[in-house]
Amino acid sequence: MGTTKLTRKEILSEDPVHETIIQIVEIFRTQGRTIAMVAVGVAVLALAGYLGMDYLEAREQESQHQLGRAIDLYHARIDPNAADDPFAKGPEASFKNETAKYQAAIKELSALASKFAVGKVGVASRYYLGLCYLHLGQNTDALRALEQVRNNGSDRTLAYLAKKVLAKYYLNAGNYKASQELLDGMIRDPQCDLPKEDLNLDLARVYQAQGKRDEALKILRKTRDDAAKGGFQSEVQQELSKLEGGPSAK
Repeated sequence: MGTTKLTRKEILSEDPVHETIIQIVEIFRTQGRTIAMVAVGVAVLALAGYLGMDYLEAREQESQHQLGRAIDLYHARIDPNAADDPFAKGPEASFKNETAKYQAAIKELSALASKFAVGKVGVASRYYLGLCYLHLGQNTDALRALEQVRNNGSDRTLAYLAKKVLAKYYLNAGNYKASQELLDGMIRDPQCDLPKEDLNLDLARVYQAQGKRDEALKILRKTRDDAAKGGFQSEVQQELSKLEGGPSAK
């Protein structure tokens, strides 16, 4: 039986891989300019993304550094002989009085809160702003800052801490209903990551302030039994002893 000899053109025409290559080459030949522009565009986008990542990372590091400095000012020590520069005597900040300390912290924190409207740095800045304002007796500004934090979705822990501070403020202001609602809500909230024993202590104090001794005792006794497995046992027992009129636990 004879064989049929295929020409080179016929062999190549039956090779699907070769056929595909031929088609690609043809596309590059006829649309080379367009493809080149697309390739450049993709490269530019990739470079921009890379540089953008670097920029965001550098911005995040800078913001964390600024927040750390502001928190250092908030926790600064008081020294009657402190210099005008709080860091003049070393890495630990110091001020001549409490007012100067909190005013300096507010200046730093306000700038951060304005610069970072959203995100954890902005939330943390507003939380500490609220604390500073409370220390200075600027309650309206304090409540505004803390209310923003309690409703934030960026940092759940800070939201609960803001609620705890607000509950204490309302207790001291005689708004027992608002304080109790905040504490009850956190105690019942399974997502709240603050120690329940601590929240129960605060709630018992709210009941005590209202003259509801039995309710306060009930909360404290239950908390004491639960706290036996963890912390706050001493604090709970001391609060119980004061309320019952007995000796403090040692």
